[in-house]
Parts: sequence; C-alpha cells; structure tokens
Amino acid sequence: MDELSFFLGSWDAPGKFHHTPFAPEKPIHMDIVGSGELDPHFLRISTAERPTPENRNPLRATYLWGYDTASDEFVADWFDSNGGRARQRSTGWSGDTLVFEGTITMAGATVPLRDTFTRHDQDSYHHIGEIDLGQGWIPVDEEDVRRVSPSAA
Repeated sequence: MDELSFFLGSWDAPGKFHHTPFAPEKPIHMDIVGSGELDPHFLRISTAERPTPENRNPLRATYLWGYDTASDEFVADWFDSNGGRARQRSTGWSGDTLVFEGTITMAGATVPLRDTFTRHDQDSYHHIGEIDLGQGWIPVDEEDVRRVSPSAA
C-alpha cells in the first residue's frame, strides 16, 4: 500500500465535468481527503464537491483502494451520492501515471470506466475520469489537484 500513500492527506481540486450525453459541461470544485484508517489493507479517498450556482447538486463519493495479492493488482471500489458504484483494477504506477480501469454502474447502466492520475510533484496531480459508451473513451471529469495538508494517518 506504500505505492498509494502519495494520496494521503487533504487536497483542493478545482476542475470541471465535461459535456457528455448525460449532462452539460459545468465547473466543479472538490475537497478530497485520503486517509489510512483502514491501513494496512485499504486507503479511503473521500471526495465532496462544493455547492455553487453552477453545481446545485454536488456529488459526494468514497473510493476504497487496496491490493489483491492473488491477482497482484491494486483494486478500487467507488460509491457515490447519486447511487453510482464502480470497480476498477490497476497494475500500479508507471512512472508518474497511475491508471485504474474497470466499470461503473449508474442509473441501471454499466459502462467501462478509466481514471488516470498523473503526479506532477509530491504535492500535486492531475486526474481525468473517462467512460466508453461504445465509440471510444470520452472525458467525464477532470481536476488539477493540490495538497492542502499531509495526512496524520
């Protein structure tokens, strides 16, 4: 789990939801907390969008990241306040890039999901979430994330 300890702490994440078949583009601003209270087996990533006039229904979500020794892969499970849930896997960091791929289920439909985290330095990263509706990957959300404080756990 040391490979994922980079994400521990509090983070500030301005970004946007891209225009998709489900919704128009809108700015978002998230507060993210990575905690190790389930250490050494799981890391919890909690996200909370801030309410704004453009984002009247802010999303809250919890990621649980762990390691599956049988498959030698990292695993991620996602649950959000809109009833969405996802399950993904990753082989770990490749340089400064970490990619989780799997599926997300929302509103009764299940589609491929990819989350890419690109580390810029010890205190910042870029995230893009993408789905595939059958014609290739399209961006859904994207944030430039900066550490606010390190984790105590």
